[in-house]
Amino acid sequence: MTTRESVERVLEGLRQGFQADGSDLVVEKVTDSTLILRLVGNDDTCWDCIVPPEQLKHVVSALLRSKLPAITHVELLDPRDETMP
Repeated sequence: MTTRESVERVLEGLRQGFQADGSDLVVEKVTDSTLILRLVGNDDTCWDCIVPPEQLKHVVSALLRSKLPAITHVELLDPRDETMP
């Protein structure tokens, strides 16, 4: 079973890099097979320092799936993505 705590543990090392640029990855929702993350920032965030949205989703998805094989779908809500609601 995938839990918020297990996702947070996997993201721990990755989040340090985001936090250094003034952003963070927030776990929005976790189910057994689906994960929704949100990239958040503030006025001090270096948005240009963060890899592009599609590349970021690929990297985060690959990491999570390698550590938590039950995760089959990762959605990353990125404020830089113009298609984001």
